[in-house]
Amino acid sequence: MTSAHCAVLVTAKINMRGVYHPAYLLHSRPFQDDKLLLDLLLQEGGRVRAVARRPSKKKGGRSQWPLFTLCQLQLAGRGELKTVTTIEESGAGLQLQGEFLFSGFYLNELICRIWPADAQSDGLFSLYQQSLHNLVRYQGDPPMLQPILRQFEFALLAELGIAVDFSADVQGDPLSAAGYYQWLPEQGFMPAMQGYIGADLLAVALGNWHQSSLRCAKLLTRQLLKPLLGSQPLNSRALFGALVTPT
Repeated sequence: MTSAHCAVLVTAKINMRGVYHPAYLLHSRPFQDDKLLLDLLLQEGGRVRAVARRPSKKKGGRSQWPLFTLCQLQLAGRGELKTVTTIEESGAGLQLQGEFLFSGFYLNELICRIWPADAQSDGLFSLYQQSLHNLVRYQGDPPMLQPILRQFEFALLAELGIAVDFSADVQGDPLSAAGYYQWLPEQGFMPAMQGYIGADLLAVALGNWHQSSLRCAKLLTRQLLKPLLGSQPLNSRALFGALVTPT
């Protein structure tokens, strides 16, 4: 079952007085002549939008700050759009390639699209960081890619207040491995003549990943994410067009 969308979210209060904030860059785009408009993920502040000056040549000649790199930054401003006054890289960025790189883009875009700006979260930062490290860890094991993505999607939805109850249906009865279920938004699983197979749902709940449970998880997360994403497609999914294992 689910709780109301975003029911657990509160507006983040960020200490702006000379404090360095651990953060990841999710997305950047040009803004005015010498600035960038950033989507940042802060450890204690959730997703924050901010303006920063473009990196100088002394920073390695880049035109933007690197993705998948833990940074320490200072912010100024009281409105929704903050200003980055200082930003420093805490270490080398995580190196992702191929499908795993595109999956990193997918994590970033998904957060930017569905996580409300300045909404507090106790677990989003660590969820994102752990998912990135999992992508790096399992780059040599492609079958692990989809479990990493599905686990991230379910956990992200739970942070938004859309947690899936795999233990029981809407009538309070335990899910049956032999049964079929439809998903009813804000209610849960309803017994049906066709739909999600109970055995697959129970396997998803246990993290027992195989072809059938992965297909079930993918269909379910797509159904849950669709109302949040709307009709505009995710740009990161287009990168998988010619690949065997899309997100």
